[in-house]
Amino acid sequence: MMKNKKIALFFFFTLFMFTHISTASSMSPTDELVDPITLGPHYDVFRDTSKKVSFEEILSGTYKHHFIASDQQYPFFWHTNDTIWLHLSIDAILGDKKGTYWLEVTDKLDSIEMFLVKSDGSYDVQKRGIANLGEQSIPSRSNLFQIQSPTIHEIYIKLDGALPLSLTSYLFTEVSFTNKISEYKFLTGIFYGFLSALLIYNLFLYFSLKDKAYFYYVLYMLSFIFYQATLNSLDIELLGSLLPKAFFIKSLTISGNLLLLFMLLFCNQFLELKKYLPPFHKIGKLLFWITICSLIASFIVPDVSITNNFTTSFAVVVFIFLWLSGILVLIKGHKMARYYIIGWTVLLGSIIVQALAFLSVIPFHPRIFEEAPAIGAIFESIFLSLALGDKINIIKKEHQVMQETLNDTLEQKVQERTQELELAKHKLEALANTDRLTQIPNRVRLDYVLEKEFEQAKGNGTPLSIILLDIDYFKAVNDEFGHQVGDMVLKSAAELLKNNVHMKQIVGRWGGEEFLVICPNTPLMDAVQLSEELRHQLEQHSFPVVQRKTSSFGVTSFVIGDTIHSLLSRCDKALYQAKHHGRNRVEFILDDTCLETNKEAPTLS
Repeated sequence: MMKNKKIALFFFFTLFMFTHISTASSMSPTDELVDPITLGPHYDVFRDTSKKVSFEEILSGTYKHHFIASDQQYPFFWHTNDTIWLHLSIDAILGDKKGTYWLEVTDKLDSIEMFLVKSDGSYDVQKRGIANLGEQSIPSRSNLFQIQSPTIHEIYIKLDGALPLSLTSYLFTEVSFTNKISEYKFLTGIFYGFLSALLIYNLFLYFSLKDKAYFYYVLYMLSFIFYQATLNSLDIELLGSLLPKAFFIKSLTISGNLLLLFMLLFCNQFLELKKYLPPFHKIGKLLFWITICSLIASFIVPDVSITNNFTTSFAVVVFIFLWLSGILVLIKGHKMARYYIIGWTVLLGSIIVQALAFLSVIPFHPRIFEEAPAIGAIFESIFLSLALGDKINIIKKEHQVMQETLNDTLEQKVQERTQELELAKHKLEALANTDRLTQIPNRVRLDYVLEKEFEQAKGNGTPLSIILLDIDYFKAVNDEFGHQVGDMVLKSAAELLKNNVHMKQIVGRWGGEEFLVICPNTPLMDAVQLSEELRHQLEQHSFPVVQRKTSSFGVTSFVIGDTIHSLLSRCDKALYQAKHHGRNRVEFILDDTCLETNKEAPTLS
């Protein structure tokens, strides 16, 4: 509980800092231009459908009447075959043009050219975008243009290329630009640091618990970090000089498909759709293969708009499917889905809003691409991490509730309920030490008995033997007849073993199709003889559906200097030799010497 509170407090601190700084960065500009000017409303826009208009024609005034005042704070054109021209009057924005100004365009663009026109009619050109990666001297996720000459009185911007065309642009002084960069770096460090910390934490949990859900969660977090980096153009800032330009054109679609891929893998594993929702498991597999095809198409389809539009629309379908899966699993009574639903609902909302903005269903705003998915990701990452922990802790909590209820009952009715409570206690102990399927002792009980008998043999010098047996080719039963038939075979074998061992000997299920027989006060050869009898009984037994099944046995006894680990390891080695020598046989090892019995046993195919 304390750990969950710490995570939540850290989250809300991060969210506060993110909102506070973001709000500070978007204040209205003052006369001194302490804060940046959002340039969207100051543009005039001309869409060149012919893609043939030159800047000289623009500058001559031929197309002056084609420019229309922008009605958008952040001009957004999505995928278009047009060339977009924008005109900006610097004289109308700046009264004092002394000093250096920076014009920042945060969008990931294929090609953006800026023409800075001076009072005498001459102009300078600055080229940015993926097509001109070597032109910008300052490594940055944004396209940066420097305005130094006080004679510049107007600017023309040309947008072109395969990527969606948009213009989220701001005008800064050097001081405000430096402050903005510092703030953004700070926020970026918090955001990616937070996600990386969750990733590393759950990676350690995976190595500790060996639960695939944690592994898929780590892959999902990696893909989300990659997706967010490509969305914010950090891939260009960090890898612009190392990778081909074609990669950056397609990086957002590639990262988006990877994100969907690992989302599907994680949610299928975490929600156990194959177990709880078989029809949804089949739909999930179909969506998985569609995502694989979409990922491949991202590399080979030349038209980025096709893969972009498909991935964006398909992402909404996947998110809704995964959200519904969690709802249905929760309705079925599986509490592990509760945190999953909370996190997924927040992220689903932010992604749907983002997708609708991508498709121009709702107005474009940079917060949709910067803050909405970031906040949604933080929420979702926290709650998915909580959901993973919750899945493990549910059994503990249920046991704790049961214990608290038992304690309350004891306090209220001690005298009249003593006998009933003692009986309940014994039943609980029996359940905790009994294999649920075969109703014989489980691994926990076997470990306890073996440790007790081992210490007695070690202290008193009394003989102790153990038998490890394995049903031959049991996997074939599950593969051919199904797990229900396999369960019946295990129960039948357990019943036979239980009825054919001595009273002081204990037989239990060691794991899977393996059984362990602990034989106190039993010399090695007596244990071998018992193994032969059990092998024969199993060989002659008529099992449900499969009829005949054989078993392989490994036998060993305690010797001075043994540990429990060495004793079990030697017995396991004997069992391995029984399998290696043809199965349906007994092998025993003492002092690293393997002697065979049942040499006439047939070799099974």
